[in-house]
Amino acid sequence: MSRMALMSLMIAVMIGGLTMVGCADDLYGECTLEVADCLGGDESRSTSCIEEDQIECQSGACGRYQGSDPFCTMACNDDGDCPSGECREFVFQSGQRHCVANADL
Repeated sequence: MSRMALMSLMIAVMIGGLTMVGCADDLYGECTLEVADCLGGDESRSTSCIEEDQIECQSGACGRYQGSDPFCTMACNDDGDCPSGECREFVFQSGQRHCVANADL
């Protein structure tokens, strides 16, 4: 195998390894987000919130929607961005919208 081919193979393996860090498609999968971690400090069970930079979720976002159990979500613009779900504003008048599974609506 030529040196160039070997380097190309090594780069491909490294890139493949980096893309495998985290979970596969985990939209709506479980993640960890305590009610107390929600922005605003409202410890009510009906709180909706998003925590960014969540390593449990491929998208980096874990959320609670109106008292749901925490789930992995992603930013969206409209319902078409959310397979098997809807695009909702979690925090009233924040302008930030994320996907919510139909089961959690």
